[in-house]
Amino acid sequence: MRTAELLERWGAEVELFEHWADRPPEARRRLLADLDSLDPGLLARLRETLSAGRPAPAARRIAPLPAVALEQWRGSREAGQAGEELLAAGRTAFLTVAGGQGTRLGWEGPKGCFPISPIRKAPLFQIFAEKILAARRRYGVPMRWCIMTSPLNHGPTLEFFRERDFFGLPEEEVTLFRQGLLPSLTPEGRLLMSPDGGLARNPTGHGGILQALRDEGLAGRLLEAGAEELFYFQVDNPLVRLPDPHFAGWHRLAGSQLSSKVLAKSHPEERLGVPVLLEGRPGIIEYSDLNPEGMRARAADGGLLFPYGSIAIHLLNTSFAASLALPLPLHLARKRVRCLVPRTGGVEEREAVKFESFIFDAVPLAASPQFLQTSREEEFAPLKNAAGPDSIATCTAGMIEQHSRWLEACGVQVPREGGRPRYRVEISPLFAADPQTLQERLGNTVNKIDEDTLFA
Repeated sequence: MRTAELLERWGAEVELFEHWADRPPEARRRLLADLDSLDPGLLARLRETLSAGRPAPAARRIAPLPAVALEQWRGSREAGQAGEELLAAGRTAFLTVAGGQGTRLGWEGPKGCFPISPIRKAPLFQIFAEKILAARRRYGVPMRWCIMTSPLNHGPTLEFFRERDFFGLPEEEVTLFRQGLLPSLTPEGRLLMSPDGGLARNPTGHGGILQALRDEGLAGRLLEAGAEELFYFQVDNPLVRLPDPHFAGWHRLAGSQLSSKVLAKSHPEERLGVPVLLEGRPGIIEYSDLNPEGMRARAADGGLLFPYGSIAIHLLNTSFAASLALPLPLHLARKRVRCLVPRTGGVEEREAVKFESFIFDAVPLAASPQFLQTSREEEFAPLKNAAGPDSIATCTAGMIEQHSRWLEACGVQVPREGGRPRYRVEISPLFAADPQTLQERLGNTVNKIDEDTLFA
């Protein structure tokens, strides 16, 4: 579209064009390109969402939602067999949300590149790759891995994988694809400019993975390749079990299109999505959709009325993901961002409204959604902060604790101090991906851990 036509179409956004002649040519080209690609219908939808705001929790009927007990589904022989058959037939694939940067960790680059394992300092991507490679070797079939990046980190992520030869996985089985971006708005609904002169935009959120799968043609290609179920997880949780035959089998036998793992909240205000009956349908809501009274409400047995939190580990039926009516509902968050102010020519912090979609908004649309309780110690040690809760230290400690318990289950003595392992222990997924495999590999060769120990 010609510059004059763009200026005519977007002339109502007066501030975008102030001091136009004084701007560097590249900044002008960037803004015009962003405006040319912006769908006016999408902008109208964002403004409608901003005007409506998020429905108050009281406006939606919510009720507690039970979860399948860990012992029930993990102990199901039928589920285990069904899951093993799915995996052995190559009917599963893996789907990872990895669009974030490591800024909050003090790390320059994609979060998935952060070195986190206790001894090797293996990055998150390597840990997941080794789990998938171990499964590929075990079942002898392709294990396709789709990784959603963002426009901000796609290039560095792809380079990271290429430099490391995709960690031993066949390159054709690993697909990196970009999620979309949505324009950020002022609280009044006006467009904002980024410091480089283009529009201020933000990633579409983890719910954007469904749209991106279609836009990239991935959903169709996965179906053609026979991948009927997708293991979904986020890049910040190295404890995720990949794959999980019992999870896959239970999901499949239940005829579920979307299943989720949940765990008991550590405290009422834990910042995890909350599984609920939402207007009579199973769903997940943001933790902030529960007011303090709802968070702390107690059931008749004295436990929390809403006891579970979602840890972003899901199984999606590929056909469901490919045919689901989109777009999903938009959620908004108000944050201060750095913006170019044309009137002054400077960069300032301004309040912005960011829009994103959440994958759990697909739960009420799915047939027979399942919520399976799991163990925090076995499957959840997220890496979000440099220090404090969910930090580098707690994530690393979670891996050490998990591997120490695996060794103890194999009869190996692991010295502890104050309940914590005295030594750092690390088990590469290529050595053993679970306690059963570890027992087979060790036999009776190791009786006690008496120093930092790596099994690789």
